[in-house]
Amino acid sequence: MPLRFNYCPHCKGRIIFRIDIQDINTSIYPAPVYIFHKDDSCNRLSTFYVDSKLRVSYKEIDKKPGGQKTLETIQ
Repeated sequence: MPLRFNYCPHCKGRIIFRIDIQDINTSIYPAPVYIFHKDDSCNRLSTFYVDSKLRVSYKEIDKKPGGQKTLETIQ
């Protein structure tokens, strides 16, 4: 399960999360996945889009349709 680093689109804080191929819909790419920034100062949900190698292509502030799973950030 790859570990990914990125930035929260809400608070701009650094986030870390684990993602696996079973977490995404492999019939569409970039595949949406919901990331919940589990932090006392943020606690918000964003939509991240990943490619077939589970790399983040881009992100949206809002929860967009199509995601299969919500992943929490690692503290």
